[in-house]
Amino acid sequence: MIRIALLLALGGAMFAATVGPVDDQMNRLAADSGCILCHSTRPAKPAGDAVLPPAPAWSEVARRYKGRPGAEDRLVAIVISGSGPNDRHWTGKTSATVMPGNPVEISEEDARKLIHWILR
Repeated sequence: MIRIALLLALGGAMFAATVGPVDDQMNRLAADSGCILCHSTRPAKPAGDAVLPPAPAWSEVARRYKGRPGAEDRLVAIVISGSGPNDRHWTGKTSATVMPGNPVEISEEDARKLIHWILR
């Protein structure tokens, strides 16, 4: 019984040790790529006369797309190429009407890493 508890504790410690650096790395990637200019990690608490955020928080993106077939590919395409005015799926929740493409700021490979992290 003690061995099992010890193994579980060690496994949890090893998992916790790997979560922090990945989060730090992805947060740096998002900052360096300009993502955090419009996106936040969690939605802001609405105030009485609050202005809508420019883009959805990553937790909202995850809630909407996690587990959907093709979601990762679709979101990577939006990060790289942008969204058009007809792709307005956040109407009433964000102030921006389109997301600009970001092929200069972030590579497709890094965009995929970031989207995978958001949807985890």
